[in-house]
Amino acid sequence: MALSTRQTGSGAWIWVPFAIAVILIGLYTVYWFLARGFLDEQIDVWIESERANGAVIQYSKRELEGFPFRFALTLNDPVYGSPDGQTWRGQKLQLVMQPWDWFHAIARAPGRSTVSLSHQDHEEISILLGPKSAGSVRWDQTAVKQISIALDEVSLSFAGDPVADLDAFEFHLRPAPGFPEMIQLETHWQEITLGETPPGDAAVLGTVLGPSILRAELQEGVPAFNETGDPLAAIRAALNAGGTLNVPQIMLEWGPASLGAKGEVHRQDGELKGTAALRIERADDLRAALASQGLLNDDTRLAIDLLERASVNGGFFTVSLRGDGVYFLGQKQIDFPLEDYL
Repeated sequence: MALSTRQTGSGAWIWVPFAIAVILIGLYTVYWFLARGFLDEQIDVWIESERANGAVIQYSKRELEGFPFRFALTLNDPVYGSPDGQTWRGQKLQLVMQPWDWFHAIARAPGRSTVSLSHQDHEEISILLGPKSAGSVRWDQTAVKQISIALDEVSLSFAGDPVADLDAFEFHLRPAPGFPEMIQLETHWQEITLGETPPGDAAVLGTVLGPSILRAELQEGVPAFNETGDPLAAIRAALNAGGTLNVPQIMLEWGPASLGAKGEVHRQDGELKGTAALRIERADDLRAALASQGLLNDDTRLAIDLLERASVNGGFFTVSLRGDGVYFLGQKQIDFPLEDYL
């Protein structure tokens, strides 16, 4: 009899973990549906607020699903028009958020979408986006912390005339790991095809800009962006606060030209100072292209030769930057009012 009691008690313990799991699943299910209702309500509040401010928001169908591991808002035929006349139209918009992370959202726009930028006194700029457009935003209670955009295809036109087509374009803006006051920017693309041949001597470069990249970082950039909300004003504010604008890498492939650059700018005793450095690859290709068009004069040849020699073993040709221009060996070479911009 005692043996039978012990077996029954032991068997009951086997079911305890399953009972706890059922309770937890039930609690999570209740949480998910309550949170879904809260999100749905807040979406309505935001839409009404935007419309009250003059924005146009339209869609043919709206769904908020994703149980159990996400909240997925889907809008069919979405339209958003800002009060100042800028409009985005798409075939579908998907916004995804995880139930345990309320400060990160991912957006996808399957199918083609169009951005129209126009003002009363200007011709319309139209941007056609490809079927795999996506973006990501991360924020906290005080400000946006990270923005990422990935566009598989982009076609830009002005007043109906094609300007450029971009392939595999990405843009990332985020705080630097381990340096919360520093903001990092990275943008790169696989190819840009210009709508027409560049004017003047630049025509020798052609209409295709190949794989290229830009990386930059701004010390004191995070508080400056949070305060101003304007990129140029934020750079000025960060420099005035003792920060440095550093561009560790620029790579540009444009026809026969293969260039690299880097630089930095800061304020010292109230004056803008810094350096800019340039290097060249495939110098022979550029010389040949210029020579074929009768553009390789003595000054151009000398400049390419100087860059080529400076670029040996990963080197750079470096000049100094000041508020009023570009200097080399202590002498101003180019008048450029950098102080007017920064």
